[in-house]
Amino acid sequence: MAVLAATAVPAGADAEGRPAQVNRPAAAYAGAATKQAYAGDIYLLRGFADIFSRGLDELGAKLVEHGIDVKVIGHGAWESAASTIIANQKRHGRKPVVLIGHSLGANAAILVAERLRARNIEVQYLVTFAATAPEPVPGNVEKVANYYFATHGWGEKLVGAAGFHGALDNKDYSESPNIGHFNIEKQANIHQEVIRNVLRIIRPGKGTAKS
Repeated sequence: MAVLAATAVPAGADAEGRPAQVNRPAAAYAGAATKQAYAGDIYLLRGFADIFSRGLDELGAKLVEHGIDVKVIGHGAWESAASTIIANQKRHGRKPVVLIGHSLGANAAILVAERLRARNIEVQYLVTFAATAPEPVPGNVEKVANYYFATHGWGEKLVGAAGFHGALDNKDYSESPNIGHFNIEKQANIHQEVIRNVLRIIRPGKGTAKS
């Protein structure tokens, strides 16, 4: 099986990664290879200034090791990401969409989902880490995992918008020692949980996986 390449998009670039410049914060990004057939869209959206969300780069690298093609972008590129997903879905037919974000990137991931809702595109899995000012989750999202802090932290609980009938799991990490806003997205056990769920939805080169 060919290993797919994760694309870490620099701040200021669009969701396609233009200009052609790749930031490689994790060693696993370095073994780029041949892409398989388009199996869906997986975007990881970093928070403020691309500084405090490096756990998403680590998570992206781990997904690459499982043969999953991902894009890691700054939260400011969310509109470009939404446009790219819409174009891909039109070109290839309906494929799985997974959105993962931290802090401002979590807020932005919900905005992407809302933009897709307006085009009748479903989001199979939305993961938010310590969202700071999240909009309600739109009704096109099937499954949500929100890692937040009810107290002793900075990260909000999510609620569903009118018409939301998906599965929403707010996971409170308030009492977890040494875990806060700036490292919640770096936790290895959470990475394992997210990866398991992604692999239930997307298998490399296979499109939607059977649960």
